[in-house]
Amino acid sequence: MKVWHKAGRIPLLVLSLCVAWASEGKGAATPAPSNSPAAPAPTPAEDNGFTVLCYHRFVARPETVKGPLSVYRLPLEEFRWQMQYLKDHGITPISLDQLKAYWFDRKPLPDKAVLLTFDDGFRSIYEKAFPVIRKYGYPGVLFCYTDFIRSQSDSLRYPEIEELQKYGIVPESHTKSHLNLGLEEEKNGTETFAKILAEELGDPITFLREKFNRSSKVLAYPYGVYNPTILKATEKAGYELAFSVNPGPNDRTLPPLILRRNLVLYPTKREEFAKIFKEKVLHLDHVKPGDGDVIDSQLPLIRMELLDDVDPTSIRFQVGNRTVMGGYNPSTHVFHHQVKAALKAGGHMLTIEAKDRKGQRRVFTWYFRIKHRHLGKEEESDLPTIKH
Repeated sequence: MKVWHKAGRIPLLVLSLCVAWASEGKGAATPAPSNSPAAPAPTPAEDNGFTVLCYHRFVARPETVKGPLSVYRLPLEEFRWQMQYLKDHGITPISLDQLKAYWFDRKPLPDKAVLLTFDDGFRSIYEKAFPVIRKYGYPGVLFCYTDFIRSQSDSLRYPEIEELQKYGIVPESHTKSHLNLGLEEEKNGTETFAKILAEELGDPITFLREKFNRSSKVLAYPYGVYNPTILKATEKAGYELAFSVNPGPNDRTLPPLILRRNLVLYPTKREEFAKIFKEKVLHLDHVKPGDGDVIDSQLPLIRMELLDDVDPTSIRFQVGNRTVMGGYNPSTHVFHHQVKAALKAGGHMLTIEAKDRKGQRRVFTWYFRIKHRHLGKEEESDLPTIKH
């Protein structure tokens, strides 16, 4: 999978706030954002949630790669270090069955739970990463896009997927052909796009059932792209859980079809990798633009209500990779930012972070899209700029 690059009433006191890009978090028993689809019941206060890591390709010897090393190709030495880090710090990789039992049956997860996921289905997952995973006894999820797997080119071979599945690294859906579905909706009429969605979401279910006797009900969105139409079709197709590439931790207050994943790219500093597991969800409500919204304005007013009790001076906010200023009303708990420089059409990530009164860092990252006015030329923000 590739990714491009994720005001209330008059305030009594408005604080100017610098903003920093963040990744993850989790929190207490607070309701899910009201604009979120299929919002589950509030998480119990003792629920520590889980984190998800997303990998793509692996390379044994970076010096053998011609030209710059793609950010999606992780040196095996770093992967070994990361898997050892999990073991040394009590971070427990969980299986997809454990995650489902947690989500649907409210079974507890281990403290510091993490789900390992691998996108696309490149052979290096089996040839290079699998021996490392097997050494540590870690389960995981393999998100395959089926056109690639059928090609049997640089993809995993069928017997390799069968072996991974027997070991506990189970195949799930990454759609049929890895389209940017948000862009496809703008290119096509309603009826045509409905057919595209049905094929992209339905083909992997059939393929995995026939080839690997796997009943797929879990999806990873290509490019991390989703919107209300895609979410509705995902639910209709029978998927129960779905993952974006919005970084951050998860708990049961989040919508089950927009779960967070942390892309592990190259290079990822080791201190940044360690930081992933120290954050909890910052719970929000009345978020505008909402998670997955498609809007017309390139100068949106961004606002949200913070549900967790946070230190106002610790609030940081970022639009894409830009630190920006905003205002916070501690009386209404509303944060707002007026975009002043027009954003490009396509997808954008927003991140807000803050420390709660106990000093715990909390983060929430979400995604919205701005409609293209002219589709003669696809915008950079809608296209992957780095090949796998």
